[in-house]
Amino acid sequence: MPARSLERTGSPPPPVGEQGKDFTLDNGSVVHTDENGIPYYIEVPPEGDETTPESGQESGAEYGDVEPGQESAEDAAEVQANETLRTDAEILGNRYPVSQMIKGAGNTLQWGKERAAAAWNNAMEQPGLLMDKFMHGLAQSSYDRRKAKLDEVAHLSDNHPLKKFRMRKLQKAEARLNKRKANLEIRQNRMTGRVEAVKNAYEARREATIAELSERADKARARKALREEMRSKRKEQNENVDVGWFEAWVVAKKHVDSMPKYQRRRIASAVMNAAEASKNSQEASWQARYAERASADAQNRVESIGGQLQQTRTELNSMRQQAGEIANMESDLVSVRENAAKLQEKADSLSDDSANKFAAMYEAVKAQQQQENMEKAIADYHKRLAELQRQETQLAQSLIQAQKDVENTGKEFENRARAEAAAKKKAEATQQARDRSVENTFV
Repeated sequence: MPARSLERTGSPPPPVGEQGKDFTLDNGSVVHTDENGIPYYIEVPPEGDETTPESGQESGAEYGDVEPGQESAEDAAEVQANETLRTDAEILGNRYPVSQMIKGAGNTLQWGKERAAAAWNNAMEQPGLLMDKFMHGLAQSSYDRRKAKLDEVAHLSDNHPLKKFRMRKLQKAEARLNKRKANLEIRQNRMTGRVEAVKNAYEARREATIAELSERADKARARKALREEMRSKRKEQNENVDVGWFEAWVVAKKHVDSMPKYQRRRIASAVMNAAEASKNSQEASWQARYAERASADAQNRVESIGGQLQQTRTELNSMRQQAGEIANMESDLVSVRENAAKLQEKADSLSDDSANKFAAMYEAVKAQQQQENMEKAIADYHKRLAELQRQETQLAQSLIQAQKDVENTGKEFENRARAEAAAKKKAEATQQARDRSVENTFV
């Protein structure tokens, strides 16, 4: 039988009777041969489905020997997120800013030239556009007049000569209107098409620039990942192997250039996913540390407010123990006021020439000072007692709020700690996916 061409398709193999001895390649592809031993069909496994023993052992070790089709939805979603391919714009990001600026400026300049040319051509067509609009308006008014005249004889029979005459006139007017309308639309579409063509050309050049630079970024990230992988393997397997920087650079460049584009994109996406996951993990760690400090500060605040509240209550109890003395002082104040009033009245009754005038004035002043001292002591006591009571109330409320803050910050710290653990787990998973994507290129 004639030898068939070697096909790499997903179609089923020929009937069993036409097959010879088959064999499997290292990458899991099955080569089917005819009865003469000539290969005619290669059955390629689905993309992402590694059938080699190494890949099976690796996936089994990573996912706990889970049989295919039995993995959980979370594991499947995690694997899909780690293997997500990025778009050209995401791959490029802020890399090659000078090239982006230069190519963007050139694209903008070209857009300006094309825009000016389109505007000039549209300006040259403005007289024709005005003429088409004018002729369309005339045709529309003629059609409206013919339509109105036909409506006047609508009650007549269709075979009436006048109605038939006006119907023919209306048909001619409608034909002229359609012709003028078509001419107007063609010219308008041509003018707007020029502007759209300029816009589409600008977007196409911009997308081509992004695709070109993103491919450079793909290669750069893949080369860096390969160099890191070679250095890590050299340290793990044999520290005596000396691989220079230039040699590693040359090997990585040749290896990356020989890769298909989709494989480079997969490596670059895995590298970016790993970097993003590492950044998120670091940020989650910072947030966890901040939440931990906030929880500790809230706990210290509770202890501080509790100490102040205890001291205030101790002083308040001491003030309350003096309540009896203050009550006696208030009762004695009445007699002291009366005595001071009597002494003042006695001193005022004496004449200035009296020998007892000075002694009486002295006694009156002394009694007045005693009265003022007692009033001041009573007022200071009540003022201090009110301040302590108000301070106790405020501290009690602050303590309740601080305890709530401790509870809230504790919960926040727990949430941040869980988020940190999840971020670290995701970072490890993305790093493993990155390593796998690089190692698969060596097979």
